[in-house]
Amino acid sequence: MSRDRRNTVAWAAVDAGVVWVSLHGRTWTVTLDGDVRQGGGGRRDEDALSAPMPAIVATVHVSNGQPVSAGDALVTLEAMKMELQIVAPRDGTVGLLACEAGDLVQPGVPLLELQ
Repeated sequence: MSRDRRNTVAWAAVDAGVVWVSLHGRTWTVTLDGDVRQGGGGRRDEDALSAPMPAIVATVHVSNGQPVSAGDALVTLEAMKMELQIVAPRDGTVGLLACEAGDLVQPGVPLLELQ
């Protein structure tokens, strides 16, 4: 256990026997039978820049060509009455922006490209 006393916020939601947990841009699913899988917020950029679960785009914080730094908020999603932020996994420039506020998005479908 870490002695670091900083607070960390994690998001969790339950849907049809599956618990979705999102922390620091990574998402895991845990089923009631104990199976744990890493989901939409994995290590690859294309995964980190997709929705971890079906959601509605609440806010797009960036535009095409905008430079971003690691940790910057890119898109805020709303799913099951909670907000999930998609953050930049590294420094880069926003390439193709494939979503806008109000869009219904599915897991694994890229929301934007980071160049």
